[in-house]
Formats: sequence, structure tokens, C-alpha cells
Amino acid sequence: MNSTSTLPNTKIKKLEIGSVIKGRIIKKKSKEVYVDLSPYGIGRIYGYFYLKNKNLINQVNEGEEVMVKILGFDDGYGNFEIELQDYHYLNNWQKIKELMNNKEILELEVKEANRGGLIVELEGIKGFIPVSQLTPENYPRVQENDKKQILDHLNKFVNKKLKLKIISFDPSNNKLIFSERATNLDNYQKILSQFKIGQIIEVEISGISSFGLFVVVNKEPQIDGLIHISEIPEKFKNLEESFSVGQTIRAQVIKIDNDRVNLSLKYLSDDPWLKFIAQHQTGDIIEGKVIEKNDDIFAVIEINGVKGIVLNNLEKIEVDQYYQFKISSLDPKEKKLILDLVTSEI
Repeated sequence: MNSTSTLPNTKIKKLEIGSVIKGRIIKKKSKEVYVDLSPYGIGRIYGYFYLKNKNLINQVNEGEEVMVKILGFDDGYGNFEIELQDYHYLNNWQKIKELMNNKEILELEVKEANRGGLIVELEGIKGFIPVSQLTPENYPRVQENDKKQILDHLNKFVNKKLKLKIISFDPSNNKLIFSERATNLDNYQKILSQFKIGQIIEVEISGISSFGLFVVVNKEPQIDGLIHISEIPEKFKNLEESFSVGQTIRAQVIKIDNDRVNLSLKYLSDDPWLKFIAQHQTGDIIEGKVIEKNDDIFAVIEINGVKGIVLNNLEKIEVDQYYQFKISSLDPKEKKLILDLVTSEI
């Protein structure tokens, strides 16, 4: 049986399929190898994995330490099923781990391309750059995600070098994932920190899709945004007729997530509040009409269909007259507008 006894106060790692642990070779036979995996028990290499490991097995002797991967918990005789791991291979994964932890920017040559992304190599191990992890400049913007056009675009990067960061790795599954976007993330976030939710900004349409508009919100470095079809007024829902690639439009920022921006065109709808919020901010001077006055407590002002209240200098204003007001407070979510009468003293 596999031994699970431990020394007092010694914490033993729980073994799982795929776990890589250290052991010591105790017996080499013609078609099988036994490895002491204390304190867990004995591991056995046999069958297909003996043939697979034959070159490595020939390089080690009885009594030597080796690294093994757990393949099964019982070979039928109470031994763990295992295979040898290449020290050099494991050291390469350790280097990869350190590069990721240190957030190193690596310049690697693209070896291959497929419709899902690009393939590079680091320390003899192949890695993948998903399309979604390319920078906006290199992202394949093609109509309706045409797979052939995507592949044609990605093939342009083969034999070229890209600056990348490791974002995940899994030695047990031989998976190594890179990101080009991550190398610029700090810069993206610094630029996007200047934007505010509700702000109206100028953007350039870079692509039109059935689910919305791709836009460029910043050119150096390029930062992209999306105006989802649900954020576009009904009268503009025929996107091909209403918009064109290269066109500059004004859109409202509704969400910022790391280096991604979601925008809306709903302020173009018939809701006067959406238009007001798009055009004005706290501190602006605007003209409005007094439509109601409640003694000396407050007055209601209307500006292009939007109503606000004034609490000061009420003795200086009359119903049905127009005056200049300063926006003292503007709450887009609650649709609350507080105004101050502009007097010669302001």
C-alpha cells in the first residue's frame, strides 16, 4: 500500500494527478524503474511511459535524485504510476515563472499564426498570444470576423518580434500564454484615468459589426472602445447606413475596465437629460427660463426641457423671464440640477 505516514509537525503536500515531486531511484530493471517518493510511498515507471522516458532513464543511476510526475495512484501493486521529468525542462519552467513574477517585458519572434492568435517560443517552450491579447494597433479588425481575413492579417507578424508579458503558465499541461496588451497596461490606465463616467468624448470609428461600433478613443498609444448596439438609439440601428469607418463622432463614456472602454450614443435620443449631461458640467453658465416660483424658498428653471432649481437671490427673478444661471450641482444619475443666479457680484 502507498504510505502516507509523516513525521511529527511536518506538513506534507497533497498529491494530485499531475503533481511534480522529488524522489530517489531505488531500482532500475529492463522495462521498469522504481522510485522512492518518501513519505508518500513508491513510484513505478513502466509500459508506455518507460519507453517515453528511456533516454532520461539511461542518463540516471540508482541512488540518484530525480523529479517525477504523478500519473496515477495505484499501478495494481500499490505503487504510484509516474514518469520522469527533465530537469532542464523543469528549470525552463522555473525561469518562466520568475519572468512572470517579475513582470518582465520580453521581445520574442513570432514563429507561427493561426486564426486564434500567434505562436512564439521561450526557453524552448512554445507559447500562445490570443488575438484578444494583441494591442489595438495589431488587432485584426475585419468585417464580421472573417476567419480568412483574420489569418491573413496574423500571418503578417510571422518572423517579426513583439514585446510581450507572460500572463499565465501551466507546466503540467504545457500551456504558456503571453499578452502584448499587458506591456502597455500602465500607460493605458494612466491615460484612461483622465476620463470620467458620463463624459462626452470624440472618437473615431475603426470598425462596424452587427453587435456595435469599434472606435479609437486615444491614438498615441491607441486605445480602443466599443459602442454596443444596445447603446445606440433606434433611429441609428442600421449601422452601415448611419456610420462609416474613419468617421469622427461624439460618444459618452459609460464604463472603463483596465484598458477597455465602453461608450454609448444614447444621449442622442429624445431624453433631454441625456443631451444636457452631454453638453454641460458643473460651473457652466447657461440661460434658463423661470417657470415656477415658490415664495422665497425656491424657483424652478427650465433649460431645453431640463428642470433645475434655484435657492438664492429669488427676489431678483420673475416667472416667465430668462436669466443667466451657473450650474452649482449636477447629478446625472438622479437627474438633479441645482443652479445659482448669475448676478453682477459673481
